[in-house]
Amino acid sequence: MNYLKTVLVISLFWVNNTFAVSITPDEPIDTIAIDEIEITANRLVNFTNGAKIQKIEQSEIESFNSSNLSELFAQITPVSVKSYGVSGLSNISLRGMTSKHTAVLWNGFNLQNSMNGGHDMNCIPSFLIDEIDIQYGGSGALFGSGAVGGVIHLTSNLKLNEGIDIKLNQSYGSFDNFFEGLKFNISNSKIASSTRIYHKSGENDFEFVNSQQFGKPIVKQQNSSALQYGILQSNLFKLNEKHKIVTNIWAQSLYREVPAMMTSSNSLANEYSDLFRFSALWNRNNENSSWYARFYYNYEFLKYQDPLIDLISEMNNSSIVGEIENKFTIANNFIFNIGLNTTFEKVITKNYLKDSDRNRTALFTSIKYINNSNTFTTVLSFREELVNKEFTPFTLSLNSKYFITKYVNINSTVSKTYNYPTFNDLYWNPGGNPDLKNENGWSEDLGFEILLKSNSKRLLLGTTVFNSNLENMVVWLPTTSTYWAAENVEKLWSRGIESQINYNHKIDKLNIGIDLKYSYIKSTYEESENTESSSVGKQLLYIPFHKGNGILSLTYKWINLKYFQNYTGERFITKDNSQSIDPFWIADLSVGGSLKLKNSELNINFKINNIWNETYQVMAFYAMPLRYYSISLSYNFNKPIN
Repeated sequence: MNYLKTVLVISLFWVNNTFAVSITPDEPIDTIAIDEIEITANRLVNFTNGAKIQKIEQSEIESFNSSNLSELFAQITPVSVKSYGVSGLSNISLRGMTSKHTAVLWNGFNLQNSMNGGHDMNCIPSFLIDEIDIQYGGSGALFGSGAVGGVIHLTSNLKLNEGIDIKLNQSYGSFDNFFEGLKFNISNSKIASSTRIYHKSGENDFEFVNSQQFGKPIVKQQNSSALQYGILQSNLFKLNEKHKIVTNIWAQSLYREVPAMMTSSNSLANEYSDLFRFSALWNRNNENSSWYARFYYNYEFLKYQDPLIDLISEMNNSSIVGEIENKFTIANNFIFNIGLNTTFEKVITKNYLKDSDRNRTALFTSIKYINNSNTFTTVLSFREELVNKEFTPFTLSLNSKYFITKYVNINSTVSKTYNYPTFNDLYWNPGGNPDLKNENGWSEDLGFEILLKSNSKRLLLGTTVFNSNLENMVVWLPTTSTYWAAENVEKLWSRGIESQINYNHKIDKLNIGIDLKYSYIKSTYEESENTESSSVGKQLLYIPFHKGNGILSLTYKWINLKYFQNYTGERFITKDNSQSIDPFWIADLSVGGSLKLKNSELNINFKINNIWNETYQVMAFYAMPLRYYSISLSYNFNKPIN
């Protein structure tokens, strides 16, 4: 990809020349400066009080640096991951909704694909991400269309005063899986720059038990290789005590073969995709007010080929986002936020009768109240959108958090949610329906947390119950002709309970960590005018009633051990729930060690995946590997700049 090479050369030239000049000594800490993450995620940091948020720290993400985000989410979170094989499409969903009802934000910008509404987690290397926040429940008033089941917040950070920081990652695994990543960061008190380059490849020719063939033979996966490489270049400029600018360039290419299902004999299908993303952010921070202005450009190209049926399909998807918002404080108890977002989306593909685009303009505002004792916080948010010159229904949310004692808090959320039809739903030929209505509904949850801690122990207990309704759900139905068509016919009702136990104990030089998560979700089709009678009251496709995961971690001096255990319950693959795929338990084990040197650290990690050699399917008839292995080596160098 020529433009990827160009970006790489420019980025390295920029890093070299930016810091060729002498570095000024560190300045005193800016008493009015805000955390760098707030520049990209003001609403997440300041206006989600009361919402259930699972934070995945950078140290956890780094243990998955040689993987894509789909593996990370599958192993350490209770979210539903729908993977079409090891290297295939991988979507996630929250709280019994579909992937198009889960917003995925990177540095505050929505990555959901305009064509299908989802985002492939197998396309995002963990190496590019520093922080992950999983926000459960509806949040359309804060983050717009698609935030029905929840929001995945991905952040790539930049920090000042970190000096020179170099990280080199190398890993090798079963089925000729390779990963190489280089991260070069340099910063002083005024400028921070980060360049990350990665390369990932694999044959993925694993053996599996084909349960769909007579005798259930062990066969080798064919046509399943993948190649992915890219760059993320980021810069932060502190112009003075009040102004900051952040820029990001993310470019990558992905080629992967599409293997046959267990029910088919052969496949030669493959797909190639490019993406280019650019963002620029400006922040002005005063004593009682902060301004944020953001610009984002996204371009994605996808080419799918299947020589066996003489099929070639190409799609070009682009979007431009402009946004400005102002956060300000009145007295000591109220914080206000008001903003304007404009988004332009365009899709070019021969699968539509013509090129299609959409203009969206949104006005959003939030009011946050904090009582004098800091024991109660509530946030009221509103959003109104104009889509192609038509107003959408008014959206709002109310979040609250109350500390009963310093150890116990309760939180609640009520949110009106909505989701635009995707471009495929509107314009696919044949079957697209330009007259589709927006999906809309309500989401509520109520939870509590108990946090007990001492110098050597920490215990967190949490439980949340939730309820969500969605009307005008878009589904594709058979017509009197030979094709299917999109219609607003379904009502969806999702409800359930989520629980967590997290315990940490330090005994001399031994650290013990236990993390347990469990969710029960009942997500059913409800009766409406056109709903098939056989599907009423039935569980949504691929949403298990029961899902849980546990992590046991032991760290002694420089040695660490982690055991991952995941359970996914039965999932139905037909709307009348007459057919399903079996539940499964999957366990992984990793052992690692670190060696600290002067200004540097060397880490090695060995991992066994699927240690009990289980045969399982995440999606029906798509093969998953038996036991396999990987080993990774990372070298970190850090030196302050005087």
